[in-house]
Amino acid sequence: MGVGISVRRAVLRFPLLRRTITIPVLLCFAVLTFALVPVVGVLTAPFTLRPGGRGRAFRFSVFLAVYLASEIGGLVACVAIWGRAGLRVSKGPATTESSQAYQEANFRLLARLLDRLYAAAGRLYGLRMQLPETVGPSRSGTPTVPELPAGPMIILSRHGGPGDSFLLIHALLVHGRRRPRIVLKDTLAMDPLIDVVLHRVPHRFIDPDPDQQGEKTAAEIGRLAAGMGPSDALVVFPEGGNFTPGRRIRAITKLRRRGLRDSANRARRLHHVLPPRPAGVFAAIDAAPDASVVFVAHTGLDHMESVAGVWRSVPLTKPVEATWWTIPASRIPVDREARLRWLQDNWAEVDAWIGQHRG
Repeated sequence: MGVGISVRRAVLRFPLLRRTITIPVLLCFAVLTFALVPVVGVLTAPFTLRPGGRGRAFRFSVFLAVYLASEIGGLVACVAIWGRAGLRVSKGPATTESSQAYQEANFRLLARLLDRLYAAAGRLYGLRMQLPETVGPSRSGTPTVPELPAGPMIILSRHGGPGDSFLLIHALLVHGRRRPRIVLKDTLAMDPLIDVVLHRVPHRFIDPDPDQQGEKTAAEIGRLAAGMGPSDALVVFPEGGNFTPGRRIRAITKLRRRGLRDSANRARRLHHVLPPRPAGVFAAIDAAPDASVVFVAHTGLDHMESVAGVWRSVPLTKPVEATWWTIPASRIPVDREARLRWLQDNWAEVDAWIGQHRG
């Protein structure tokens, strides 16, 4: 067990070592997938073409092929961007014109790749987004998507369903024209493209079990939030993981064991989200006191809590619905206890909205 943990830490700690493993594995897996997609298509054709056939196996295999092709194409584009930058490695904040251009090039690449995957998911899985609408200022009263606040943002989103984080980042890059600063689990560094691209833009890979390194994780989030510009948006998932009923029970139990009776009682009243972990959220707010906080609620993917649930749900028959609201920096409490109640109250609103809109 100790040897396995040491190997995992070494692989996650050293990018060059990790990439000598993950990139060859990606290429081999891609070749195998590309060869098997036609075979899957032929073998499943009788089931796909019959009345009512959903063709799940073929849909999943084609999307996997598109994903792997995007990974490989993205890695090639990364090499090209690196070459145009003079084969230099960009580290730290973008403090010069060249480093800013380097980051922008990688953000544009990430936006194109996510746009391609979103389009493929729409065709193969029936994925579509239904955003909230308001009446715009024009005389025609045409409904429009609510605007995001000006200036830096801290986005606190629920985490429910496969791919919801990719949808959020895609929306920020393509529609919001924002530069996301992303907090994500360090195990995602095993994806070669995520590993390479995110190491070129502001991000933090954190331990998948924040309970073991809570203070360190909060400090990392605070450092990531510091120095945000007007087009930056820090993305945090306060729950620490996707919602499942089992995780909800375990989260409530942990709060009780820590003697946080009021927080445990509040968590019991949440039925669709996990209780928020305040340390990272507060660290971000303290590091970016001028940033507005945006709470994001969504539903439409959260019923897929397992591999079997994903299989049964494809193709999707209902859109992914989302909403958000903004709290200006001036309205965020300073006192810690008041800020905790503020966070829990808004998180209860997220839970209530999901309860009203979930199919």
